Amino acid sequence: MSNFYKTKSDEELYELVKDDDRDAYTELYDRFKKPLLVFAYKKVGMDEAEDLVHDLWIKLWHNRSSIKLERSFVSYIFGGLKNRILDHMSKVDHADKYVDHLKSYSSIYQHSDGADHQIREQLFWLQIEALLDHYGPKANSIIRLRMQGFNNHEIAEKLNLSEKTIRNQQSAIIKYLRSKLSILRIFLFWLPLFCALAFYPLIITSC
Repeated sequence: MSNFYKTKSDEELYELVKDDDRDAYTELYDRFKKPLLVFAYKKVGMDEAEDLVHDLWIKLWHNRSSIKLERSFVSYIFGGLKNRILDHMSKVDHADKYVDHLKSYSSIYQHSDGADHQIREQLFWLQIEALLDHYGPKANSIIRLRMQGFNNHEIAEKLNLSEKTIRNQQSAIIKYLRSKLSILRIFLFWLPLFCALAFYPLIITSC
């Protein structure tokens, strides 16, 4: 590559990028790839860091004509990566908390007395199984391994999938479960009443 680009400042290079200059884009990429990877790696690990940095540069190129720098390029690019890292960590934390929620919700029935509680627990897991089957056997395996305490890296190794695939499938599964389980909770909450009403005519008749 010509020394023309190497003598340019980051901001000057980005102005060239906005004019579709791929060589200027490559120069910026070469300057910042390693520092960005190191920054992300310290937060999320290498696999996730590579994905986040790659996506950041793809977005930069696709949106080059609409992005206006209101600060230095280094502040912009590291700020964008930081936001992506926080979003990624939020999703991972949300997934962990949601799986914990499923376990705690089930444990309510496991530690309760009475036949209706046993029925509720059985119905709860039957419904979970049915919902997971909607996504196929891999979905079932991902959630079950999560509930057993395995992390994304360990699940990926067990299922011979990439961590990115595990994260994407897990997010889709959890979104689907959340939309369906709110209805399930209502049904399970009122189940004893439904059972009582079902047997009420028999009680009246026998009296």
